Amino acid sequence: MILIQAVVNVLIVIMGSVLVLFTVLLLLLHLTNSIKSKRIQAMREQLICLISGEAAASRLKNKLMAIIRQEEGCVQSISEIRGIRSLRGLLVISETADELKSSEMAVLRREIGGDWYAKYLCQQFSYGSVDSVILVIKLAGTLGLRQYLPDIIQQVYAHRTNSHMQNIGMLSLCLLAAESELVSICRDSSIASLLSFRTLEELFTVYRGDREALCRRLIDTAADPYIRRTCVKAIGQNCYYSLAEMVLPLLNSPQLNMQIDAARTLGQLAYEPAYEQILAMAKNDRWELRAIVATALATYGVDENESMLLDLVCDREWWVRYRAAESLTLSSNTDAVVDRVAARNDKYALEMLRFALDKKALRSRKGVA
Repeated sequence: MILIQAVVNVLIVIMGSVLVLFTVLLLLLHLTNSIKSKRIQAMREQLICLISGEAAASRLKNKLMAIIRQEEGCVQSISEIRGIRSLRGLLVISETADELKSSEMAVLRREIGGDWYAKYLCQQFSYGSVDSVILVIKLAGTLGLRQYLPDIIQQVYAHRTNSHMQNIGMLSLCLLAAESELVSICRDSSIASLLSFRTLEELFTVYRGDREALCRRLIDTAADPYIRRTCVKAIGQNCYYSLAEMVLPLLNSPQLNMQIDAARTLGQLAYEPAYEQILAMAKNDRWELRAIVATALATYGVDENESMLLDLVCDREWWVRYRAAESLTLSSNTDAVVDRVAARNDKYALEMLRFALDKKALRSRKGVA
């Protein structure tokens, strides 16, 4: 009996050992499969990234956002993101920076401004392609990295015939509020600006410095007439009344567009010393100037300028009639104005005035609703 019990005990020990062994083997097998699965997944991601540039960019952005949001269990530093120091990486960072909030921007600025990535950015200025340099310049402006100002200026001068470089270079300088550097470039006649008037307007809009001071320095010294016109327009839009005196001489400019911009700006400011000249422009041969005057006279007082506005609403040009009618809707007695226009026996003028009044009434109803 004792012998049988001993045999049973031995068998129990053996079976327990076998069970433990199999348990260990199963754990090892699971661990091995898990490691293999992760390796296979990583290899799969790398393969997809090689085949698809979009997938590679998505992978970089996901890892970058994980750092910015400081997610646990993910990469903790930009140096851990494989492939981030590349043209594709620059593009991803640039696009990501445009989408971030100010709090998130601070994290990205810290990572990009660190020594590890700063070395790569400096290399691009020295040896990178034009496309990569443009991306670095844009990134420096977006993130406010003022340490790269000398490099940006150098690239703008080195690629003065490249309109894209000029655009991004000026944009970056505006974002960095680099007033002195902007003024120097805009005054340099050796850099023939390739930017359109509309593009320059947009650049001035994003300028983060003292826009009034910038306009004061450039309105009569910028080498490019488009830049001077941009200053004139910004003065009116932002109501820089202290600069009106500098705009006044431009009413006599030989360039029609400059005259138009000056008249519009001085009208927006209701600058009294310009009133007589603007009033005289109501009889100018160019309908573009007459249309601007029709709007400008409203700021000097519709009732005071009713007689001239009545003449302009009977103008042969549609846009002049339209602008004059818009101004006349601001009269203190629109019913009397309608009667006076009707008395002139000009059906087109009367139709235009009624159209402007209906439009104003519709807007008022929408505002109430």
